[in-house]
Amino acid sequence: MKTITQVTTVTPNAITPLDALWTLIQSQTKAVRKALVKRILDQEAKLGDSKLSEKVRQEAMVKESLTKAFDELHSGKTKHDARALFTQ
Repeated sequence: MKTITQVTTVTPNAITPLDALWTLIQSQTKAVRKALVKRILDQEAKLGDSKLSEKVRQEAMVKESLTKAFDELHSGKTKHDARALFTQ
């Protein structure tokens, strides 16, 4: 994977291109964000960076599972104590 590093000077009240892009992505609907993630993962797979794309897929799957589990917990659909999952 090629990484491009750009050095920028930080000025007060300046918005970086990365911040602007992130704000634009966050303001989209969930369906649009999911489509964007899918397209990025597909593009990474085409570029042959399969280890990275697999890791990203796994992280997305874990995030989705945890989000669903906590949503169910907060909505009262489940009776399990999720805190017990994180203690030994």
